[in-house]
Amino acid sequence: MNIKNILIDEIKKNGNLNIAEFMQICQFENDGYYLKNNPIGRANDFITSPEISQMFGEILAIFIVNYWENKIKNNFNLVELGPGKVTLLKDILRTSSVNQKFLNSMSLTLIEKNKTLIDIQKKIMNSENITWSEEFHITNKNIPSIIYSNEFFDCFPVQQFHKKEKWYEKYVHYNEFEQNFTLVSQQVEDKKILKSLEKFEQVKVAEISHSRNEYFKLVCAFIKKHKGVFITIDYGYKNPPNHLSLQTIYQHKKTHLFDNIGNQDITAYVNFDELIFIANEYNLKIEKFCSQKDFLISYGIQERRKNLLKNKSDETIKKINSEYDRLVENSQMGEIFKVLVISCF
Repeated sequence: MNIKNILIDEIKKNGNLNIAEFMQICQFENDGYYLKNNPIGRANDFITSPEISQMFGEILAIFIVNYWENKIKNNFNLVELGPGKVTLLKDILRTSSVNQKFLNSMSLTLIEKNKTLIDIQKKIMNSENITWSEEFHITNKNIPSIIYSNEFFDCFPVQQFHKKEKWYEKYVHYNEFEQNFTLVSQQVEDKKILKSLEKFEQVKVAEISHSRNEYFKLVCAFIKKHKGVFITIDYGYKNPPNHLSLQTIYQHKKTHLFDNIGNQDITAYVNFDELIFIANEYNLKIEKFCSQKDFLISYGIQERRKNLLKNKSDETIKKINSEYDRLVENSQMGEIFKVLVISCF
C-alpha cells in the first residue's frame, strides 16, 4: 500500500490525523520518504552545509579534536546521527588525520534508518571499522562518546497549534467526495496540552514535537550515564517565532504539504529552548549555544577561507566566497542555524 492510501485508510479508521501523525506516515511508514529516498544533493531535494562547502566539516572537526584532546585523550566512540552521504564524516576524518592518536582511539558508529543511504555509506566508507544501527544504539558503553548531528532534528514530526480566543490544533482531513486532503482545526480540550501551550501565549502559534524530545532524551541519558558530548546543528530558535515554520521541499523548491505525498521533505524549526530544558533536567552542562555563524567564525572559518583562496582562479575564488557567505551570512544560514553543545564529564 502506498503512502497516500495508508493515510486515507488511517483517516477512515481513526478519524482526522494531526500534523505529527501525518508527517510520521509520510516520512517513516513502510516506503516513507526518509526510508527509501536519497534526498540530499544538488540533483535531489535539498542540500546541507557539508554539501555546500568542505569548510563546514573542517571547522566541526577542529572543535571535535580539540574537545577530545582537552577532555578525553583516550579511546572513544565517534557517533553521527543521520550521516546522509557521509560528506560531513569524510571531512571530519580527513581534517583530523593530522592527529593519528585521535583516529587510532576512535570507534565509529553511524545511526541511519534509510537503507538507500546505508548502501551509499557502505560503498563510500571502509565499513570494516564502522558499526551501523537504525536506532540510537552504541555498542561500546565502556568509553565516552562524541556524538554529533547536522540537520537531524528538523525532520521529526510536529503538532501544530494556533490560538484565536481558544487554542486549536491542525488536523488533516480526507474528503472522499472530492478525493483530496484538506486542513481542518479542532479545539484543544486536553489540559496537559493546554498547559504546554502556555509558553506560546504571546506568539499565539506553536509547533511541538514529542518524538524529537523523546529522542533527545535518549541521547542525554546516554551521555549522562556513559560520559560524553553531543553537538547538534540545525535551523531553529530559542524564543518562539510568531509564525508556523513547517515547510515542504521537492527538488529544491518549496511545495504544498499535500503535493508529492511520501516523496518530499517535510521539516520544521527546532525548538532549542526545549532541548536545553531537557539537557538541564539531566544535569548536563550546556557547553555552547550560539548561531552557526558565531560557531564557525570562533573556530577559524575565516582563516580557513583565506588559505583556500590562495593561488586560485577568479572563478574558484568567487565559488569559495559564495559558499562561505551561504554558511555564515545572517540572511542565509548563519543566524537561523543554531549550534548546541551539551556534555557530561
